[in-house]
Amino acid sequence: MPTTRVPLAIPYLCALASIVITGVSCGRDAVAPTRDIAPSSLSAAGKPAGVAVSSASPSFGDRGTTVDVHVFGTGFTSGAEATWLLHGAADPSHVHTNKTTVLSSTELVANITVAADAQLAFWDVQVALLGGKNGVGSELFEITSAQILGSGTPGGSINGVFKGNDLLQVVGSANGGKTGSVAWLYDEQLGMVNLGSGEARGIDPLGMAALGANGNSAATVWMRQPDNSWHAQALPAVAGSVGGMVTSATRVAGSTLIGVGWQDLSGPRNTTQRIPVAWQLGAGGAWSAPQLYVVPSSLSGTGLRATDVNASGQTVGRNDSNGGIVWETPTTYTVLDGNAVAINPSGTLIVGQRSGDGGAVFWWRDPGTHQWHLPAVAIPSVGGASCPRGVGRDVNDAGIIVGWSCSAASSNTPTVWHLDLSVSPPVLAAPVVALPGLGVKNDIAAATTITNIAPYVVSGEVSISNSQRVAVRWRVQ
Repeated sequence: MPTTRVPLAIPYLCALASIVITGVSCGRDAVAPTRDIAPSSLSAAGKPAGVAVSSASPSFGDRGTTVDVHVFGTGFTSGAEATWLLHGAADPSHVHTNKTTVLSSTELVANITVAADAQLAFWDVQVALLGGKNGVGSELFEITSAQILGSGTPGGSINGVFKGNDLLQVVGSANGGKTGSVAWLYDEQLGMVNLGSGEARGIDPLGMAALGANGNSAATVWMRQPDNSWHAQALPAVAGSVGGMVTSATRVAGSTLIGVGWQDLSGPRNTTQRIPVAWQLGAGGAWSAPQLYVVPSSLSGTGLRATDVNASGQTVGRNDSNGGIVWETPTTYTVLDGNAVAINPSGTLIVGQRSGDGGAVFWWRDPGTHQWHLPAVAIPSVGGASCPRGVGRDVNDAGIIVGWSCSAASSNTPTVWHLDLSVSPPVLAAPVVALPGLGVKNDIAAATTITNIAPYVVSGEVSISNSQRVAVRWRVQ
């Protein structure tokens, strides 16, 4: 059934027109005139009461923008001024307050300009009264390079951002409330497109199809129509299948679209067996029956699924028992010592997660022997040895790995690792990089996909509040 485009409406957020746009204002409309300060802001002796700063909205701002920020707290009086501090010191050359307008004893509006080279970090917000008293809200405002794609559905929250392509299209799923998950696709021209119930996890490199599963857990492809609507079609299933999913897609031999993923088969005593499969779109528009990948005995019966495929047909897979595999063809493979999540387009790097402490890893292919080297090479988390958890979610031919890693006991941070491919084995070419979010600390966030064409664009998911997550992207050098 044809689907419709979903408009976005997110308070305090600016629409993302292009990845190269940097001077976008994310502020509210013009600030209302200053109102009389409530008597409660004065003590019984007529002197200003203590001033405190509790929150800021929005709680983030982009580099190179001017934005109105509503600052909340207590004890604000006429003539109060707001200042942004980094590590306790004002830095007006990078965050400059143009005007402070006091609305009440508990709210003011600061019009600020963020410089294009302002440090990506959480900044303090200070409110100083005319009498000299001041209050500081610690790390209430994040300067970020994350740009919002959209929420997937109006008022909804992103469940996941899964795959992207070099056309800057991204697919994922969102919380649809009582209707369950909603599949979505972001497109530069079409904006955020609601594909209907289900999850979209794979994207055609040419932008003509999104792939995943519908609301009935059947493997599904959404094909783009000439009028830019999207037609959902359930893919052929293995006999006895009770569900399936397409997790990745590519074009082989230059034009043939294939998708990889899994089928769930009904087993004895209400059990299911998950098997890795691939589908291929024929010249006449019909999809092939699922082709099964050969599964080694060491990984059989463990819920193995295909997770990513490149244009050479190389496919990686993982299970729920920290086992991984790379298939050169559906019948030839190498078993890996950890979960394999993604493979780069040239087939020389695989990223994922190691067994044991759950840290991020990569595997590299020897340029001479063409063999995959084991064991996996560990890469550090943002938090270092005391917090090693992480996972590589995608990798490109330049050796840039994206994913998440631990930065504190309760947070997953979008993370970038850059490998030096001029040496064997590859090593980190630069320190691990934590990508900024949208003003929510201790977020459970991730970078999930990266383009293979420079300038490299990373997409992922972060929280904009304690109850809402959004799809974002960052530009990395």
